[in-house]
Amino acid sequence: MSDQLITAVEMANANGVDPKRFRAALRAAGLGWHSHNGRWEVMRGSSQHADMENVMARLCGEPSNFRSVKKAFDAKPRVSVRDEQYVLDLCDEFLGMKAVRQHCFPFLTGDPDLRGNRRPLPVDGFYPELRLVVEYHERQHKERVGFFDDKPTVSGVPRGEQRRRYDARRRELLPLNGITLIVLGVDEFAHDRAKRLLRISSDKVIVRRRLQEFQTKSSSG
Repeated sequence: MSDQLITAVEMANANGVDPKRFRAALRAAGLGWHSHNGRWEVMRGSSQHADMENVMARLCGEPSNFRSVKKAFDAKPRVSVRDEQYVLDLCDEFLGMKAVRQHCFPFLTGDPDLRGNRRPLPVDGFYPELRLVVEYHERQHKERVGFFDDKPTVSGVPRGEQRRRYDARRRELLPLNGITLIVLGVDEFAHDRAKRLLRISSDKVIVRRRLQEFQTKSSSG
C-alpha cells in the first residue's frame, strides 16, 4: 500500500469529473471520518480512500443532477463500514447498548491553533451508562505512516506527533474524570497485510474478553 496522499481534486481530474461536483457528492455521502470544512485529502489505499472511490463510482454512474446523486447516497452504501465502525458495532452487540459515536467531553480538547482556539477531541464510542469509552486504533496509532505523519497541523506539530499526544491525552484525562478507557487495536484482530480487518467470527471472542466486566454492569443496570 502506498503512503502517498491523494486529494479529491486529483481523483476528480483522473475521472473527468468536475472537482466541485465531486466534493459536493462527498459531502452528501456524510462520511463520518471527514471533519467539517476539512481538506478532502487521504492516504492512498486507506479505508478513507476506498470510501472516496465508492463515492466516485456512484457519481460516475449517476446523472449530473446533484439531487439524484444525494438521493443515491441516502440509500445503504454498497461498501462495508469502516473497521472502526465494525468494531464498535461488535461492542454494541456484546454490551446490549449503542455507543454514542464521536462524543466530545468539555475537558478533552486538542492543541491550540494559531488563534489559541482548542477544538474538542472526540472519542470513538462512549457508553454513558457504563462510564466507558472504547477506542479502536488502526495501524497509524502504532506505526509511522510515511509522508502523512510528517504533514504539519494547525498547532504546528507534525500529524504523527499530534496523534501520539492526543492518544496520551485521552489515556490521562478520561480516567481522571471517572471514565474507563478501553483501547482495541488492529493487532488484536485477524487482519491482512494492509492492516484491514478480515472480520471473522473470532472477533467477537476478542471483544467479549476485553469487555466482559462491563457486560455484567450493563445487565445489572
